[in-house]
Amino acid sequence: MSMLVEESTAATPAPEPSTSAAKRPGVLASILRGHPRMLAIVLPLAVVSEAVEMALPILLGMIIDRGIVAGDLAVTLIGAAILIGMRLVGMLLWIYTFVESQKACMYQRHRLRVGLTGAVLDPRSRRIRRPAGEVLSIATSDADKASDVLDMMPWVVPSGLVIVGATVWMAWQDLSLGAAMGIGIAVMMLVVRVIAPTLSRRYDDQQSEAAEAAATATDLVHGLRVLQGLGVQTRARALYRRRSRVALEAALVNARYSGISSGLTTLVTGAMLAAVVLIATIRGLQGELGIGALIAVVGVARQVMGSLQGLANMPVWWASMSTSARRVRDLFADLGRGVDDPALTLDALSTARDDRGDGAGAAQQRRGGVGGLHLPVYDLSVPDGAFVAVACSDVRDGDAIVDAVSGRVDAGARVGETAISPAERAGLRSDLLVEPHVVDLFDGTLREQLATRAPDGTATDGSDDAWADAALRAAGAEDMLRILPEGYDSRILDRGSNLSGGQRQRIALARAVAADTPVLVLQDPTTAVDAVTEQHIAEALVAARTRTDRATLVITRSPALLRAAGHVVHLREGRIVAEGGHLDLMEHGDYREMVQR
Repeated sequence: MSMLVEESTAATPAPEPSTSAAKRPGVLASILRGHPRMLAIVLPLAVVSEAVEMALPILLGMIIDRGIVAGDLAVTLIGAAILIGMRLVGMLLWIYTFVESQKACMYQRHRLRVGLTGAVLDPRSRRIRRPAGEVLSIATSDADKASDVLDMMPWVVPSGLVIVGATVWMAWQDLSLGAAMGIGIAVMMLVVRVIAPTLSRRYDDQQSEAAEAAATATDLVHGLRVLQGLGVQTRARALYRRRSRVALEAALVNARYSGISSGLTTLVTGAMLAAVVLIATIRGLQGELGIGALIAVVGVARQVMGSLQGLANMPVWWASMSTSARRVRDLFADLGRGVDDPALTLDALSTARDDRGDGAGAAQQRRGGVGGLHLPVYDLSVPDGAFVAVACSDVRDGDAIVDAVSGRVDAGARVGETAISPAERAGLRSDLLVEPHVVDLFDGTLREQLATRAPDGTATDGSDDAWADAALRAAGAEDMLRILPEGYDSRILDRGSNLSGGQRQRIALARAVAADTPVLVLQDPTTAVDAVTEQHIAEALVAARTRTDRATLVITRSPALLRAAGHVVHLREGRIVAEGGHLDLMEHGDYREMVQR
């Protein structure tokens, strides 16, 4: 089926930061750097909140020993008031830190999703070979899981610090109590250290298999019409069942290891709590601990038990977060970008606009000529006012031209005097549009499809569809208004799945014409239409684009387009072997054989 993006045969060199895993910026580190408020304010307040909760049983024990047991009513009442006040302070601090951490987590999820989407769509990014389903999985599921580090920190760090403090307090009460706590914590850390790498690998396998299943489902849905035409729906269902079964088995294995991890850590914390309670009880019976101190020890142990049970799931959470963060980092790196790329920040992406020329709104003037298109490596120029067709003996030559003019590789191509390079091609969107052979339509109405690249000032609200009429006419697609039940308001599904191949191709061509860019490059725009329609498109397209301030290059073997073009170039093995009018070139045997093939 289709890929979201494909590897170029002459790929752009990777940026230095992406050349090795050691040099790639870490996603988790970037997340933390991006939220200094979390580290400077929220985290300390979370520590205070957790410390208050841990101090409550200690204070209660002191009130019992010095107030109730001693018969001091004033100490009892003052202590009770302090206890209630501390409880309220702890609760308010917990609410504040929870709300702030959730806001930061939601913001970070949004930031990573938008950043990854921006990197995929940015023409300056490197082309990659990844299924659409896998990219979607990383940009949603993995981006969300990596951001959970902001949700985890406000309770993991305070819990860890307070547990250490509680252990010190236990040791102050009785060395054997502190020893029991310390041994339990050490054993749990050992279990976490041993199990975490295995969980990380298992989670990686689970996410990879889930992405494979999602990619298969995406491709099957997008190719449903083709599958139905071939009559292989049963085989397609069987393929998806196999992929889904593999993903399920990976998830079950991961769940099994996660259960083992949780069980072991729960066992350790349970044994530790039992040891602490038993030692404290013995010391109380021996008279070494008062009733208040005994209650305080049991209360602190219970509080520690709750914290440790929460920390027991740390291997599972850390495995999911670190693995997802690595997958996000690797996708950024494959695209030749970084998680901290200034061009992918929310501010940059929310304010970025395609350059549509001088002015804005309805008063904007039509963009004039820019000096044509020039490809010195092929000794080929398309001046303003020209409609040039290139017939390639080898389809790889056509792909190489598309790579050069789209800026995926730096081949010395120019728009006027402006060089087309990977770094600069984003700034040429207003002057140059390259429509490759494989195009995508997006979910939306027919009018919205055509308005994707419409210049600013175009009335795309339905008040005046003259621009859309002209685009459909140039693409030989006027009949679409009769075929589609609601005309311009008819719904086009994702990738045009409710259209035939020829209809999708003509709408894509109309969209390119509607952009009205000074330089337009088309690659095999009529391969899915019949000969009569192709002739109609050729005549209408040439009429629409042959203007003194418009340059058009069409890579094609279509006799109709070659015949309608003002100038034809025959390219073989990367060099021009003949050029002129189509009828003149038909006298050359190799050209004639290529066109008639």
